[in-house]
Amino acid sequence: MKPTLTIILLALVSFVISCDPGRIYQERKSLSPEMTWDKDTLLTYKVDVQDIQTAYDIEIDIRTVDFYQFSNLWLYINTISPTGVMQKDTVEFRLRDDKGFSNGHRMAFGEVEDYDFYFKRNVKFPAPGTYTFQLQHGMRMEILPFVDEVGVTVRKHEE
Repeated sequence: MKPTLTIILLALVSFVISCDPGRIYQERKSLSPEMTWDKDTLLTYKVDVQDIQTAYDIEIDIRTVDFYQFSNLWLYINTISPTGVMQKDTVEFRLRDDKGFSNGHRMAFGEVEDYDFYFKRNVKFPAPGTYTFQLQHGMRMEILPFVDEVGVTVRKHEE
């Protein structure tokens, strides 16, 4: 592929991704090159919230590869307010339904599956400032294999 065409395609993809006017934050973190998530690894995301009159949806974004062996993913999620108050949640995300069908979106190249789950919907932050989200896997193994990326997205709630 010619360099000019590559640059145009990258710019187009970037433009399409950034065309979500309601999104105030999105960050994905790659795990190790081996796509493993150690149970002691805390993934941290810092979200600046200034508009406390608006309701938001908070999503957890997960990317796995085909060899991920479970139908679910348990996460421990800490939400820390700007004043230091921590709320702890334990959440199960169902990656496959009871018949084994994926609840995600298969990427074009075939081996990667993306999942977007609501963590909280239609919530208002009580005070302006930086909110910290800490994610840790809660599966029954020390090292969770075949998880490629984990992210957080915050966007304005739409009725």
